[in-house]
Amino acid sequence: MRYINTTGYNPKALKIELQKKNVEIISLSTIQEKKDFLDLAANQIWTKHKAAFEKLSSNKCWFSEAYATVSDFQIEHFRPKKKVQLIRNKDSYTEARTVANNEGYWWLSYELDNFRLAGGKPNQFKGSYFPLQSGSRIGTPLNGSWKLEEPIFIDPCKKEDVELITYDGVEPKEANPDIDSIEHVRARISINLFGLKINKLKNARSKVFEITKNFYNSAELNWNAMNDNIGVNENVYNLAKQNFDNNCSYLVYMLKPNKEFTRMVLAFLIAANQPWVNIYVIDIAKELKFI
Repeated sequence: MRYINTTGYNPKALKIELQKKNVEIISLSTIQEKKDFLDLAANQIWTKHKAAFEKLSSNKCWFSEAYATVSDFQIEHFRPKKKVQLIRNKDSYTEARTVANNEGYWWLSYELDNFRLAGGKPNQFKGSYFPLQSGSRIGTPLNGSWKLEEPIFIDPCKKEDVELITYDGVEPKEANPDIDSIEHVRARISINLFGLKINKLKNARSKVFEITKNFYNSAELNWNAMNDNIGVNENVYNLAKQNFDNNCSYLVYMLKPNKEFTRMVLAFLIAANQPWVNIYVIDIAKELKFI
């Protein structure tokens, strides 16, 4: 999961449409009327944001970093619009809610800050879950209190959140190993309820992982050849250096924001714990603002 910076996205005409629909749904008297309103295709104008959201993430799911070849993209309501289920059947964590909410966050149905871009599978797995941390305030309609909630789910639109998930090979895992820490809990639940361990995603990651590993292994061989032949055999040294530079360039390229699973690639490179990786790959990727 990469950080998605939405601060520059300000579609004025579409925001006016959202505001109009928001006024309409607020005017409806009952929850059932509101749900029926949301079911009408003409009122599902959040779909108009999909193309722009795809550009923000270089055509990748905001939760999985996968292209649409893994699953079709959908506009996902981060806080569910119709109901909120409890996670008790998915995880043992004691969330702030003690009963399911059958009204959902209907008042955020047309709130731009509540929209995320999700692949079909992550959206399906997440469903109507939105657990809050134990002791969190629970938002109520039309007073902005939802902004004071403490969500469990990792939010791709928060830079500090995306650091909570890392990888062991192709397997996503909690970056904080302390199982009692809230950071570990948030990552564990998010990995599970976003479906980040499903086989389709792991198979897609495996292809990228193998390419990464091959470039790394080749770079390592050439790095060793350079060190063995510096001042000894100039021809061998120059050939090894050329190959090494190419290998590192490929590794940097795999961290580019429009490439799949860049967080997995970065986790692999960091875990390698090699000085040359930091100098010739990670530092350069940072200069290019790839990471």
